Amino acid sequence: MLATMPRRARISPPGQRPGIVGGVKHDLVRAHGADPISYSTLQPGLSYFETSFGYVPYQRAFGFDLTLGPPVCAAGDRAELVQRFLRTGRRPLFFYVQRDVAMLAAGLGGPRYRVSGMGMDKVLALDAPESARAAKVEGALRKAARGGFEVREVQPSALGDEERARVEAVTRAYLRRSSVPVEMRFLNRPLTLDGDGLARMFLLRQGADARVFGYAVLDPYFHEGRVQGYLLNLIRFEPTRLWGVYYAAVATLASRLRVEGVSQLSLGFCPLYGVDTGGCSPGLSRQVQWLERRLAGVDYLARLREMKDAFPGGTPQRYFVTPSPWAVTALLSLLRACGVPLTEVLRRSFSSRARASGAASRATASSA
Repeated sequence: MLATMPRRARISPPGQRPGIVGGVKHDLVRAHGADPISYSTLQPGLSYFETSFGYVPYQRAFGFDLTLGPPVCAAGDRAELVQRFLRTGRRPLFFYVQRDVAMLAAGLGGPRYRVSGMGMDKVLALDAPESARAAKVEGALRKAARGGFEVREVQPSALGDEERARVEAVTRAYLRRSSVPVEMRFLNRPLTLDGDGLARMFLLRQGADARVFGYAVLDPYFHEGRVQGYLLNLIRFEPTRLWGVYYAAVATLASRLRVEGVSQLSLGFCPLYGVDTGGCSPGLSRQVQWLERRLAGVDYLARLREMKDAFPGGTPQRYFVTPSPWAVTALLSLLRACGVPLTEVLRRSFSSRARASGAASRATASSA
């Protein structure tokens, strides 16, 4: 319940690293961070609208105060915190929130605020039978067993010089090949090797010499102070002859968490996929559906969908609430917050599609 005594608010500028292992925000995440994105709100570089009972993490981008997920506070305090942020923020845009928060923010924001779905998460229920996994996952696990594949947990701060160098090399190689050629932030919590408190890091190894060729990072989310699940924040690996590394790594991590008694593993966000428009603002929703159709062929988005669809699980919807009538402004604000160069992403994506199409044409011609 809301306290009757007045509670003050303040705004923390970006560039200050919040307390990770300790501190008020860390305690609030432990107590109220039930959303899989909650731990990411502790990343450096964000701004905060802070009160004595919770906070709103946000990034100033493209003229909006773009929130990273829902407010971090008790459910009974959510309306008060949203209302205060609406009064204080500069064009607040509630981003990557679930339906209850979206409708609350739209209602409190008044008629100029519009709401639309924007995609969905994939969340694995770890008590589900493993037999429900796609055949490609089972195939990847068999190949991984033959190839000496291993997933081993490590403490980032305890990595030796050789392991640290391998992790850094994996990151560089991944970014060179990626459709998104930069270290993303905001929706992804950037990799740190100085110890992030409750986040967990796993090295991917293969071969007789157990060579490090990749890594994965899991971020916790909570229910009543206890870990209820982990978000697969990062998974990266170098090119290898071993097929299906993503599938084998996710399946192995899920099995480990299941043994630990953890109930969920979130594989993260699939943007502009299965967009829910029921009960949303019609004009804004039509624009988002148009973007969903137009960007369906972007290689980066298509690969996200394909990989995550191989695992059975829930698909909770995500929404955004904006004072702008144009969906593209929210997209541009997100890309700015994430540090993504849009033109380079599109160039890489469509260049790779053109190369693949050309290779297929040459193969067809040579076989004719």
